Formats: sequence, structure tokens, C-alpha cells
Amino acid sequence: MLDVRHALAAMLVLAGVSISACGSSGSPKIPVAGRLVRVPGSPTGHVVLTPVGAQQLGLQTATVQSVPAPFKQPAGSPTVIVPYSSLIYDSNGNTYVFRSLSPLTYTEVPISVDHISGNSVYLLRGPSAGARVVTVGAEELFGVQTGVLEQT
Repeated sequence: MLDVRHALAAMLVLAGVSISACGSSGSPKIPVAGRLVRVPGSPTGHVVLTPVGAQQLGLQTATVQSVPAPFKQPAGSPTVIVPYSSLIYDSNGNTYVFRSLSPLTYTEVPISVDHISGNSVYLLRGPSAGARVVTVGAEELFGVQTGVLEQT
């Protein structure tokens, strides 16, 4: 009877070891979508994505438009228009857009909003007309920049 108990105990121990080994091969590595590159003189640096990271984020951009001539006013009035979807707000309420420097490199640009009309944001300060700003995926770029989304 004692041998049966020892045999049963040994089987339970082996079963426990076998079960605890399941899934212990480690979690799969997630490729890094992008990284923050420090740039001298820039408080925020540049977000540089990998090609796979850019594809995963599904980034889209739009061209910054100049304010049409009839709407231009004297100094202190809006000069450019960006899509509303390009706006980023940080936890302090500051507003930004991400400008495309090259197909995989983006930089944060502080902006000053004059007003919003529909899907258009009229800026007093920000990127120049003709620049490309991120309209889809800007939140993810902000996450990479701040370290929240080092891997996506």
C-alpha cells in the first residue's frame, strides 16, 4: 500500500512539473515599431519608424494648406490650415502636430490654434504651408516619443 502511495505521489509531482513547464518558453518578441532619436537643439527629437512599424501604425498624412487670401487678416491672424485629425493634446493641454520629415521620420511641432471650423484647424503658429502632417497615427507617434509605446 505504501508503494502505491509513493507511486501516486511521484506521478502527481511529475504531472505538476509537466504542467508548470507549459508556456515557459518565453513570450514572443514584438518588433520595435520605432524609436526616438535625440537631435541637438530639439527638445523632443525625431520619431523614426521601421518600415514594419509604419505599416502597423497605418500612418496617413495631409498637406498643410495656406489660408485663402480673402480670409487673411493683419498680423496675428491665422496663416495655415491643418486637418482636425492631426491635432495632438498633451496632458498639460498643449497642442501639437507631427510633421513628416521623410517617409519614416516625424517630428513634433508645437502649434497655436486660432479657431476650428468643421474639420479644419486655423493656426496662428505651426508648420508652413506645403508641409506634410500626420492625420492618422499621430497618437501612436506621441506614444513612441513619450516612451508609452516603445513597442506596438
